[in-house]
Parts: sequence; C-alpha cells; structure tokens
Amino acid sequence: MSSAVLLPIYIIIFVALIYFVGIRPQQKRRREMEELARTLSPGDEVLTTSGIYGVVSEVEDGGTIILQVAEDVDIRISQQAVARKTSPAADAAAAAD
Repeated sequence: MSSAVLLPIYIIIFVALIYFVGIRPQQKRRREMEELARTLSPGDEVLTTSGIYGVVSEVEDGGTIILQVAEDVDIRISQQAVARKTSPAADAAAAAD
C-alpha cells in the first residue's frame, strides 16, 4: 500500500485512540459526578474533594449543601465538592487493606 493510503488510516486510528483513552473516560466521570450531586440527600455520609468527612444535613437550592462535620459544626459547601458517598463498613474495609 502506498503512503497516501496509509496516512488517512493512521490519522483515523490516532483520533479514535485519543477519543477512547482521553475524552470518553472524562465524560463518563463527569456523568457519574452529576448523578452523585443529584442524588445527595440528608443523612448521606460523604467525603469531600478536600478530604473532609461529614453527613449531609440539608440540600439547598443553588447547588450547595450543609455538611455536618462534627457535633454542632456545620459547613456550607458546593455539591460539586463532594467526591463520593461513604459508609462506615466501606471505610473500615478500606482501612483494613
């Protein structure tokens, strides 16, 4: 095959590789984070992106939540600052590893 035929094939393969390695996983992660923010409710135990553990005490309009981090200590954070939901059983299992 001539190089004139192979060049477009290489370009198509390169673009597909960029999409499946770079763009698609990022889109999937964004959708997961949006779903997490949408499903937060009072009583959920969460970990924030800054490493703060707490319990959601109130979900406010405008994309903010009130997070109880200790008794009588509440902080207001963005829903997008929540990294994941946690549970005591999952945290104990992770600590044991």
